[in-house]
Amino acid sequence: MRAMFRAAVGAAGLLAAASLLRGQELPADQTGFERQAPAPRRKTPSFFHRPAKATPAEQYAYARQLADEGRARRAAKQYLALVHAWHQAPEAPLAQEAYARYLLERQRYERAFEEFQYLFDWFAGAFEHEQVLDLQFRIANAVRTARRGGLGLFPGFAAPERALPLFQQIVKNAPYWERAPEAQYMVGSIHEENQAAAAAAAAYEVLRFRYPRSPMAAAADFGRARCLYRLAQAAPRDEEAARRALQALGEFLRHFPEDEQAETARSYLQELRGRLEESSFQQALFYDRTARNPQAAAIAYRQFLDQFPASERRAEAERRLRELRASSEAQP
Repeated sequence: MRAMFRAAVGAAGLLAAASLLRGQELPADQTGFERQAPAPRRKTPSFFHRPAKATPAEQYAYARQLADEGRARRAAKQYLALVHAWHQAPEAPLAQEAYARYLLERQRYERAFEEFQYLFDWFAGAFEHEQVLDLQFRIANAVRTARRGGLGLFPGFAAPERALPLFQQIVKNAPYWERAPEAQYMVGSIHEENQAAAAAAAAYEVLRFRYPRSPMAAAADFGRARCLYRLAQAAPRDEEAARRALQALGEFLRHFPEDEQAETARSYLQELRGRLEESSFQQALFYDRTARNPQAAAIAYRQFLDQFPASERRAEAERRLRELRASSEAQP
């Protein structure tokens, strides 16, 4: 689990940042299928996991008897021994699920998630997938909201990033499950909460394209636009970042013009347009007054007028453009 966590946070964040800063789409590996974690090693017979009975059927009945008697820890040990000793037996997936449920009841969430995941990795088709997915989702949410390091009156701190590989794994397990869009949204939300705007935007992008009719689509569309807006804010001299954010905000408003976040999106849009307008005009002024390059200045003023026809500085740019043209024509 620690390795899964480090890979999810580190690789996803770096790849997302690099891809978005280059203006490229990120591959769908935020829940992606390119970077599947290797399946855990198959459980095999072991001196430390010896069954108490001679057959898997007897072993399973014995473990259930222990559980019915309230001897949960001993029962869990016997369930685990069954899986190790008789991995191919029909009782093995039943015992594996029972062991995972025991860990969940003890609130050993991340270990329980791993043991439920073992069902997907080694016993596909031999258990109720939706029930186990629901349990994995419940575990991921518990990990996301858990507070750690509390002492006395101090409640401790949250570490939602620990749930990131869990939500990613849920989407990999069942990309068309009814709650898969919600799990995918949580991938973006956790990245965003941890100030990883590029990775968050990439995760929201996956949701937009994979689940366009989901109730989460509008939230993901705005989440992507919001993250790109924040990236543009963090790099005020990067015009390309501002244009990517403008495009994303425009797409959101076209798709969801009545959404509750539409006004916020419009305010972001207006701010970024104002910044690009000012940058474009200042570039023309630079060529005109500092570099004293009339030809480049004329081109820059023309581009400004084409891009921002409703600007308050339109008249000033048109006047200066006429002057530059007249000066150019007057030269022999």
